[in-house]
Amino acid sequence: MSSPVAASNPNFSRSEPAVMNASQSSTAGGVLDDSPAREWVGTPTLVPSQVLDTERLMQIAAARSAEYRRAEPFPHIALDGLFSDRLLDQAVAELPAASAKWTTYNTVNESKQVCSDAGLFGPTAEIIVHALNSAPFVRFLERLTGIQGLIPDPHLHAAGYMKVSPGGFLGLHYDFATQRELKLDRRINVLLYLNRDWLSEWGGALELHSNDPVTDPRHKEVSIEPLFNRMAIFNTPNALHGHRKPLTCPKGRARLCLSWYYYTAPPVPGWAARSKAVEFRGRMDPKRFAIKTANLLTPPIVFEVVRKVRERFGKRT
Repeated sequence: MSSPVAASNPNFSRSEPAVMNASQSSTAGGVLDDSPAREWVGTPTLVPSQVLDTERLMQIAAARSAEYRRAEPFPHIALDGLFSDRLLDQAVAELPAASAKWTTYNTVNESKQVCSDAGLFGPTAEIIVHALNSAPFVRFLERLTGIQGLIPDPHLHAAGYMKVSPGGFLGLHYDFATQRELKLDRRINVLLYLNRDWLSEWGGALELHSNDPVTDPRHKEVSIEPLFNRMAIFNTPNALHGHRKPLTCPKGRARLCLSWYYYTAPPVPGWAARSKAVEFRGRMDPKRFAIKTANLLTPPIVFEVVRKVRERFGKRT
């Protein structure tokens, strides 16, 4: 079977297997796969760097970072029109079929589907995913949020496409705090909505809640409508959110978004010493030795406190 990209992109073609000599025909681990290789033909029509207007993103980050950080009930922002409408329409047109690897969640707390395999998204959405996992977009997020050292998740763990069909919902919840495989702390959520002509009466607005009881007069709630080409960004630790009311959109419609999660590495004793220049064997740098020793003897909680203080006042960690 041809790949999703090869099937829909004329720049890809399948080729006959290349002729190999005897020394190339096998490896110590066994015989090489002799299936046809995918070849690149011609010039790519779209690459991740073309998806983002980096200059505009950095201007937005500089102009609205204070707004983001002061937002209640927790830091967040909604940004409209960051992408070409035509680009997003093409992504939706390539939406993975129902037979693809959608994971279904149907419990008392939620009713939704998630597809995290970017290879099944279709070429346009796959490129968008890579664009938002790239260094330029990460720099935008760091400038906007004030959180330095953000790390994207190339595995899209529990992220990617999210689809909620009529009757579906997502109860108020706190997100998982760590990415166990990568041993990272979750910090930022990014949601890109793909819902053309969405009506507010259908429901599905993202609810952001403060942590006091919903019935408390001091409780704060903000709603973000899931409109086409709208991006919601928010800090995720201790962030209560969801969309509680079952959707009433027509049959054949669904609340659709692409999602990304961004992480930071937890403080590790000795990290400052390891970040120094190359150390050549046979030469000892007294300053480096002193820093390494001090880091090894400093409790990790001290690094965490320093990091949070620096983030609070907008300094680099």
